[in-house]
Amino acid sequence: MQLKPLQDSFYDIVQRKLPRLDVLVLCEGRSDVEVAKEVLRGVLEVAEPLGGVSVGFTDCEGIGNVPTMTNVVLSLARVSRRLRGLAVVIDADEYSVDDRVRGVVDSLTSRGRELGVRVSVPQGSGRLDQVYLLEVSVDRRCLDLAVAISGDFSAPYRRRCLEDHCAKLMGLRVGAGVESSKRLVTDMGECLRYIRERGAEEVCRAFEHLCLAFQLLLSRASRSSGTLPKA
Repeated sequence: MQLKPLQDSFYDIVQRKLPRLDVLVLCEGRSDVEVAKEVLRGVLEVAEPLGGVSVGFTDCEGIGNVPTMTNVVLSLARVSRRLRGLAVVIDADEYSVDDRVRGVVDSLTSRGRELGVRVSVPQGSGRLDQVYLLEVSVDRRCLDLAVAISGDFSAPYRRRCLEDHCAKLMGLRVGAGVESSKRLVTDMGECLRYIRERGAEEVCRAFEHLCLAFQLLLSRASRSSGTLPKA
C-alpha cells in the first residue's frame, strides 16, 4: 500500500487507510519509496513468520515535508488503534546521523503539547549507528518510531543519500572528488533491478539501515498479529 501526500485528498486517504496499517514508512521521495518497498520484499522473503503486519509507504515529496507528515500521521494515529510503528527514512546529506535524528526529534517535540505527543530519548539500535529507535506517546499509547539515515559513510562523498547504497550494491567504483553518488546512479530503475535480482543477504549488506529498521518495527508490531506481513 502506498499513500500519496501533499494532495487535496491526502488527509482523506490517510484517514481511510491508516486504520488498516500496522507500520507506516515515510520517505523523502518517490524513488526512495520504490527502493524501500523492494528492500522490504527481500526482507520478508527470508524472515520468520511475523504475524499479520500491514505496511504502508508514503512519499513526502522532499525532506522539508517529512516533519510535517510525521506530525500529521501522529495526530491521525488517534483514530487508528492498529498503528504500532513508524519509520522515517531520510538522507544524511551533509549532516551527521546525530544531527538528522535530532532534527526529527525537535520537530516532534516542538508541537508536542499541541499534538499530545511525548518523545523518548533516541536509542541507538545497538547494531548500526544509522538507525535510531524512539518511543512516541500519543494519548497514552506508545508507538515505535525508527529513524533510518541513508548514506555510505565509508565512501568519500560530500553529500550522502540513498543512492550511496545503490552504488554499493551495484559495485560502482567511487573515485576521488565525487560529490554525490547521484552522479554514479543516474537510473534508479537499474538499482531496483539489482535489488530484485540479488539475494536478501547481499541487499541487506548494502541497505543495512533499511533492513534493520524494518526488522525492528516488524518484530515489535507482529507480536499481537495473526497472519503474514504485507507490503
